[in-house]
Amino acid sequence: MKGPPGDRRGRVHRVGGHALQHSPPPGRPQAGRGASRAALPPPDRPARGDYDPGIVRSRGLLVASAALTVLCVAACSPDLALPGPTSQPHPAAATTAPGAQQAPAQPPAQPAFRASVTALGSSWRWRLRHTWHPGCPQPLSGLTLIRMTYWGFDQRAHTGELIVNAAVTKKIIKVFSVLYRARYQIHRMVLPDVYQGSDPRSTNADNTSAFNCRLVDGTNDWSMHAYGLAVDINPCENVYIENGYIDPPRCKANADRSRHVPGLIHAGGLVTRAFAAVGWGWGGSWVTPKDYQHFSSNGH
Repeated sequence: MKGPPGDRRGRVHRVGGHALQHSPPPGRPQAGRGASRAALPPPDRPARGDYDPGIVRSRGLLVASAALTVLCVAACSPDLALPGPTSQPHPAAATTAPGAQQAPAQPPAQPAFRASVTALGSSWRWRLRHTWHPGCPQPLSGLTLIRMTYWGFDQRAHTGELIVNAAVTKKIIKVFSVLYRARYQIHRMVLPDVYQGSDPRSTNADNTSAFNCRLVDGTNDWSMHAYGLAVDINPCENVYIENGYIDPPRCKANADRSRHVPGLIHAGGLVTRAFAAVGWGWGGSWVTPKDYQHFSSNGH
């Protein structure tokens, strides 16, 4: 048990089995109830064997030195250093050997080709008010609307609309399915009514279209478009040329048919072969004029 508080008189410590008594500092009065009172016995402590303070201090210094050595080695070795709170592992940088060719980028995935057919009737008169009117050679009941997938100049799938003669619906779907799967690029495919039935406006917008109840320019003859038996594809890339006049004028660079640009139709190429497979002719094979955008059931 502990002695009275403040009692620091003559404490006895045992070191190596020998009792050592500590006297109070000289000149300092002894605390307690009288100088003649005998020194209090030391508090009970368990025996610790041979106890040498110097040895304990030496061992403590050796342990501390060993711990500091381990910390120093860990801090100075890159392979053993621990990451700090904000450090992140550095991924190995990908390197390409000089002169090595990188793998070509994969083309975007292509959705499946889809086509749906809608038979037209009198309810369509308002929507087609710019391209059909009473007196046209083909009644509305003889036309169909095809909604189908086409591959755009942006390398993405789009849905376009064509109105054609009902008798050739399957042939047109077959042709455009071939073009789509081959990723032949089409700029736009909307009904000419978007342009109030104006053929110059439609072609200048590079619009692919079919039915339009109109006459052949400069004649009183119905165009094959008036029967829904002709299709114009990418009019800007596939211009109309007659006596030096190029239509659309802004696309005159494509009068050079040796160019290889998206959407441009070549003799014996994908587009001409696809139409030839269903028995249709190409205006690009005419002597004059040259109508590179035009395909029709009778070749005219």
